[in-house]
Amino acid sequence: MQNSKKQVYRVIVKLLSFLGLGLFAFFIIRSALLPPLPQTMQESLATKVDLSNLLQGQIRVVQWDHQNIAVLHRPEIMQKTLSDNVTTLDKSYFIFINKGGDLNCPLVLDHSQIYLKDSCSGYLYDAKGKRLKLNPRIKDLIIPPYHFINQNHLIIGKN
Repeated sequence: MQNSKKQVYRVIVKLLSFLGLGLFAFFIIRSALLPPLPQTMQESLATKVDLSNLLQGQIRVVQWDHQNIAVLHRPEIMQKTLSDNVTTLDKSYFIFINKGGDLNCPLVLDHSQIYLKDSCSGYLYDAKGKRLKLNPRIKDLIIPPYHFINQNHLIIGKN
């Protein structure tokens, strides 16, 4: 009885080992056959964003380079925290990749409307996307390349 149990366990361990090696080989071969990713975010196609109906305090999320990009129309109180050498359009809008904290959760305005808050962990970011707590795991928000066409339109990416 003991020997038969040992033999069953050996067979199970061998099967799991072969399965694991097979999956490992599959992912290695698959990654070798996939097309290479763009070297930088600038190589991706541009996305045009209409800002005309984006109210202060609202965040609009758009897709660019397979990522969620957030366009925040900063509330007046948040704009006042920025320095005076920031242009008017850059002061009014903040564009960032919508991933915060170490869980990459979306960001929302906190109740004071001065900070951006990670919806999962509660980490806070200032009006420029800098993290408030110096936690080495948490990075500042990533700002994609963008430029304003006019007061009501924005291009995310290189165009």
